[in-house]
Amino acid sequence: MFHSLPARAISQKTQVSLVANIRLVLSTLLGLQSVSVMSKREEPSSSAERLAEPPAKKLKDSATASENAFLYSSRDKGIMEKDVGITEYLGHHTGFQGSLKQRYTDFLVNEISSNGKVLHVEHVPVQVDTVKEKKPANTNREDPSKQPSEGKLIVADPEAEKELREILGEDCTQAASKIIANIKDFKTVHVTSRKFENKTERGRIHQLIRLAYGGAIDSQTTNESRFSLRRAGGNNSRSKGNSGRGKSDIVIDPYVARQAGEHSQFVEFNIYKVNKESMDVCRLLCKYLRKDSKSITVAGTKDRRGVTVQRASIRQVGVDRLVNLNKALKDILLSDFKYTNRMLKLGELFGNMFVITIRDTGLPEKDSQNSLLSIEEVVGSSLTSLREQGFINYFGMQRFGTFSVSTHEIGLQILKGEYAQAVRLILYPQPLALEESKLAREQYERDPNDIDAVIKLMPSQCSAECAVLRGLQRNPTDMLGALMQIPRNLRLMFVHAYQSFVWNSVVSARIRNFGIKVLEGDLVVAEDHQDKFQSTVIDVTDDFEEDVLETRHPEVRALTKVEVESGNYTIYDVVMPSPGFDVIYPEPLTELYEDVMSPHNLSPHSMHRNVKEFSLSGAYRHIMAKPISLEWNLRHYDSPFEQLVNTDLEVLENKAKGINCSHVKEQASIPTGPRVGVVVTMKLGTAQYATMALREAMKLETSRRGDMLDLRLFGNRDGTQAVPQNTLSVE
Repeated sequence: MFHSLPARAISQKTQVSLVANIRLVLSTLLGLQSVSVMSKREEPSSSAERLAEPPAKKLKDSATASENAFLYSSRDKGIMEKDVGITEYLGHHTGFQGSLKQRYTDFLVNEISSNGKVLHVEHVPVQVDTVKEKKPANTNREDPSKQPSEGKLIVADPEAEKELREILGEDCTQAASKIIANIKDFKTVHVTSRKFENKTERGRIHQLIRLAYGGAIDSQTTNESRFSLRRAGGNNSRSKGNSGRGKSDIVIDPYVARQAGEHSQFVEFNIYKVNKESMDVCRLLCKYLRKDSKSITVAGTKDRRGVTVQRASIRQVGVDRLVNLNKALKDILLSDFKYTNRMLKLGELFGNMFVITIRDTGLPEKDSQNSLLSIEEVVGSSLTSLREQGFINYFGMQRFGTFSVSTHEIGLQILKGEYAQAVRLILYPQPLALEESKLAREQYERDPNDIDAVIKLMPSQCSAECAVLRGLQRNPTDMLGALMQIPRNLRLMFVHAYQSFVWNSVVSARIRNFGIKVLEGDLVVAEDHQDKFQSTVIDVTDDFEEDVLETRHPEVRALTKVEVESGNYTIYDVVMPSPGFDVIYPEPLTELYEDVMSPHNLSPHSMHRNVKEFSLSGAYRHIMAKPISLEWNLRHYDSPFEQLVNTDLEVLENKAKGINCSHVKEQASIPTGPRVGVVVTMKLGTAQYATMALREAMKLETSRRGDMLDLRLFGNRDGTQAVPQNTLSVE
């Protein structure tokens, strides 16, 4: 990650030199004799103001020098909160210093399923193979009861075998043992004497057979409702079709088989991942399993930087293949499988549980000297305020990208029909673009007609840029066609980001002008639609990719004066729409939408577009949110690399050793030192950003500084404590 240096780190002489160089470059680009450099006070205070200003004098359609100057004027420090409408706080507490996501384990996220259960890795599945043993020389062939097995199972379930003996009889289990003993005989079949007419009961017996013999016995139901047993793995083996691969020596972990239940067309499972994008993991699984991308679904996407657990589902893949896939996966674990009769849908979750480590916690810079309050008191006051008052439910900085040009600025150009400008914003040089793409961007700036040369230089991880270039390669003049080559969820992210910018800006203005009191005309979800209410955005990932949930919007209604005066409604009931053609705007605040959008030559009342997918219907979102639950623990530690929490896998490892532990490590297990960390455990509902909750508590800028890990060591090598920087590192 990129972090701005403290002002004191740059000398006055250096600052003057930098200003002079900037003026020289701008003068050359703009053809002006002199350029005055804006002071901080003169800079546009919001993205709305900045976008409202003319880009450069006489901006032409072709790639002229003045047009380039506009693009070069992009922020060299990244997108700030004020650029995307995030300006207000609720509480009057002091806030505190700290940094986030220095280590992957500093950000643990466990999805909460629709039934309210927090998803954890309950069991690490083991793929077990049968082992062939050499036949002893002194085998007694005359006494079958004393005959040793040619093949022996490593894993079998005695409890399941005992239950099976009670149901099918002793003769059946003895026959199964003989079948297993002869590993080369796939023809011998044993048919049970008992009949079972009930289909559910038969399914249970099939499951018991798999559990008892670890998958080495293949069972089928005959026309007379009896069971036929044979050695698994032959040409007639039913297990061959179930797994899709037909390996006779594959045995499923009995715990996994028991939890998975009766075989079905769909499988649900947990994805445990470390520093991975949700969609990247799904693409990888589809690649290994040779399935198309529509074969797998997730309940919600998760941030890359962290250790996360989420629920997914896949069609027409056996549990055995998924378990076996773990061998090929790095920093990914598939677990807790269950056969189901349907696929998961995006949004089928209650929320997320976060265990977040805030490192190098300290008092605010203004209070760090001669303060009468301790860090424990300041942190306690800040997080208590968050727990009791909640936070403004802003769309977080993740939604607007990591580069100097925000995704909402590209979305603005698309909505205005300025497709050529949108393409240039995507492809032109900018200070915080991926370093590997620098040469390609410079090449495009020099010669936008030589697309072949640009494509050779553009790295494949720049998916949007590569897609646009392929479109231009086909038709250099069709800018809309080039944009439409971008994957759908990614190009939709641009226009949805503009909606989010407007929503943030309007909500900030509302709170700034009216506080948190309920107004006549405020919108609330109608009582008969409370259970159906869902926000359009479920979650976001780090590279603009996002699944967009397309549902009918809930019915909302405006509050009357009598209802407002009754006190039955609070600000936590109020929703506000993002701009769209299928929403109603709160009457007292309609003018705010117009004030934000009119400088961009857009209207909240005209959101239809010639391109259907850019016609935005809009969605409703609660203004305020409260954590479902919130706890915190202070920990003193020495090394900046010290881990203050246990991941799901570490909890399981400790449990196997007979050690019970929670996700938050006890102070006694951490080498103490001068550093102070805060471990925050909280549950949030869907479409709520943990970074926005912590922003309210800490009162620090949450702007992102890039995707690279930048471990900042707050402290000196001699062990003395250093003053924390006044920066919050958030990805």
